[in-house]
Amino acid sequence: MKLTRSSSLFSVLILAIGVLGTSASSAYAQSANGRFTLPHETHWGAVILPPGDYTFALQSPSLPAPIMVSQTGSSKIAVVLPQTVSSEKLTDDSRLVLKHNQSGESFVSALYLGDLGVSLHYAPPRSQRPASETAKLGPIADSQLTK
Repeated sequence: MKLTRSSSLFSVLILAIGVLGTSASSAYAQSANGRFTLPHETHWGAVILPPGDYTFALQSPSLPAPIMVSQTGSSKIAVVLPQTVSSEKLTDDSRLVLKHNQSGESFVSALYLGDLGVSLHYAPPRSQRPASETAKLGPIADSQLTK
């Protein structure tokens, strides 16, 4: 009798672990797809996108959370990685947020996926700087040890 009770308790425990594992993996296996239009050239991570219609796909909201972006009618696919991913639900709808840096360049700063409750944030593009900068130094005075 003791053996039967412990084996049924063991089967209930295994069933509970299986249900928890299935629900946890389905929560992490969420994906998102969408469309957007860019009215002008826009930086998204290290990628520069020309104006046009695009589709995107997110396979998993867990890090590194790569977004695959392709322009409508093109076979090229760009993969963009976010700087940070947040699970706080900031909005109920999904939206792509564009900003401008001091140079006037447009860039994607965030992608809010309201259905998943996920926010992906992107760094602004690095400004164009000369490869190297030098400064001219004046004459260096000889230093002598004083006694």
